[in-house]
Amino acid sequence: MRWLIYLVVWTFVAPFLISQGVARALYLQQSIPWRILLSVWLTDGYRWALLAPLVWTVAKKLPISRRSFWVFVPMHVFLSAVFAVGEAALFALVTTALDLRIRPTFLETFRMVLPGDFHLNVALYWAIVGIQHGFSVYRRSQERETEAAKLELRASELERQLTEARLGALRMQLHPHFLFNTLNAIVVLVRQGKTEDADQMLTNLSELLRRTLEEWESQEVPLRTEIEFTRLYLDIERVRFHDRLSIDVALEPDTLGALVPSFLLQPLVENAVRHGVAKSSAAGKVTLRARRVGGTLELQISDDGPGLAVPSEVPGNRVGLSNTRARLQQLYGREQCLELVSPESGGTLATIRIPYRDEAETRA
Repeated sequence: MRWLIYLVVWTFVAPFLISQGVARALYLQQSIPWRILLSVWLTDGYRWALLAPLVWTVAKKLPISRRSFWVFVPMHVFLSAVFAVGEAALFALVTTALDLRIRPTFLETFRMVLPGDFHLNVALYWAIVGIQHGFSVYRRSQERETEAAKLELRASELERQLTEARLGALRMQLHPHFLFNTLNAIVVLVRQGKTEDADQMLTNLSELLRRTLEEWESQEVPLRTEIEFTRLYLDIERVRFHDRLSIDVALEPDTLGALVPSFLLQPLVENAVRHGVAKSSAAGKVTLRARRVGGTLELQISDDGPGLAVPSEVPGNRVGLSNTRARLQQLYGREQCLELVSPESGGTLATIRIPYRDEAETRA
């Protein structure tokens, strides 16, 4: 349908061109050669219709911009001359084949029309190039607007997920079971006369809540900041579990300044404590490791608890973990992964891989 409309448009160009010949014949008081005018200008319109897509393709392949101006403009000047000569040759070929008797031979017809049609054909070539350039500029503008809208939507989605993560952290911290056990542990410490331990636990709890509120606006934080925040949670849990919970943190030095999503580790550490240490009567250990592998930051959180009995127990759909997966997807796309497995040695191992970006490079 588009090609049919395209052909009809060029068909209506012919009457406009014919009117020029009619006006000239009337002005010179000559008889109007209708057969020649119709044949010549209709075939002229269709020739341009045939050549215009070729010029459009060339203009698309050789776009004129600031960077390419001194390379592509001379090429277009040359190609416009080739187009003008080619169109004149095609005109001579068609009129000779149709026996319109413009001139007796192809060569004589070509010599006659080339001086008169050359500049018109060059102008037509540049008109097509200009239209294509304007269309490309408009299309790029539309694409930029669409991309800007997508980025704005993505930023809004990230902000929403950050808020959900913060509220999720607060929900975990103010969870009745967690808060009851924490406050009960403080009461026990006070009754036992261990006021320093009780004071430390209260300090950790208040600091944990304060850090949560401080990181409200931050989408990403250095790993050292995220580890400090996670240690506060683990220190409180360690008082609850007494000697049953031990913490092992092994971070390579060059990972401390790596940027990670805020509140990234807490849901995973909570999972290790609640589904690893808490389900075992023996002493348990939670391990945090970080290393850089080329351009990737790898984080691992593991416990030595009973592990996952069956694959369906993988808590990937729980609020904390599902929110973490969604944030990683939004921030890093296909360059991230979050795996939760139960190794043969026992326990549960969560592994996160995200692109390595250092805070110093980001500030620079």
